[in-house]
Amino acid sequence: MSARYTLQQHPAFSDPLTKEDLYTLVARGSLTRGEMCIDEDTGLTHTVGELVSGMRRPSQARLDRPAYREISPDADGYEEEEIIEEVEEVEIEDADDDYDYTPSGEIILHHAHPSWLGYTKALFLCILLAVAGGLLFVIQLEYAVIALLCASSTLIAIGISRYSHDYIVTRERVELIWGIIGRSSKEARICDIRSIDVYESGLKGLLGLGTIDFSTAANAGIEVQFKDMRQAHEVKDLVRKLQRGGPVTDD
Repeated sequence: MSARYTLQQHPAFSDPLTKEDLYTLVARGSLTRGEMCIDEDTGLTHTVGELVSGMRRPSQARLDRPAYREISPDADGYEEEEIIEEVEEVEIEDADDDYDYTPSGEIILHHAHPSWLGYTKALFLCILLAVAGGLLFVIQLEYAVIALLCASSTLIAIGISRYSHDYIVTRERVELIWGIIGRSSKEARICDIRSIDVYESGLKGLLGLGTIDFSTAANAGIEVQFKDMRQAHEVKDLVRKLQRGGPVTDD
C-alpha cells in the first residue's frame, strides 16, 4: 500500500493523499511545493517539493473519486466544491519542469551572481600581471612564472568571490546568500517589500551593471541588496509583477 500524507492546516485538502495525488495537484497549480505535510505511517514532516521531486512525469494520471476538495471563491466567501467524482484523465503539464527549486520547494524564477565586470580593478590587475609575465619570459623565467601565478590566483579569487554570492528570486521572497564554508543569508518576503531602488552609474553603469536595494516596511534601511548584477531593471519588474500577482515567465 502506497504511503499517504496529510497536509498541515490546509483548508482545501483535509484527507490523506498519495504522492501521485500531490504531484497532480502541484502540476495543476492547486498546491505549492512549499506546503508541509505529515507521513501517516512514520509521522515525519516533509515539504510537498521533497516528496514529488524526481518523480517521473507520467503520460497520464488517474484519480479515482478524489477524497480531497478544492476551494473556489464566490460572492459570499469560499465554498468547497468536489473536483470530479468519476474517473478522469489528467494531463500533467511540464511547465514547472524548466525551473530549479529551493530546498524548501519554491520555484526559483531568477538566480544570478555578481557579474565578472563588477570586479574591474581586480580584473585590470590580473591583466597587468599576465602581460608582465609574458614580457618577463624574455628577461627572467622565474619572475615570469611568479607573475603568471599571481595573475591566476587573482582570477581564481574573483571567481570564488563571485560564486559565493547568490541572488535568488522566488514567488514568495528575494534572498541573498553568501559565504564559502559557512553560508549566510538575508531575505525579504515579496509581500513585505515597500520600495525597490536600482542604481546604475559610472563605468559599471556603462557596462550594464546595476545594484538593487530592497526595503521593507519593517526596516528603515536596506533589507536585501543585489550588487553588480546584470538586468537589474528586469529583476525589479519581475518582483513588481509578483507583488501584483500577475503571470511571470522565466527569461
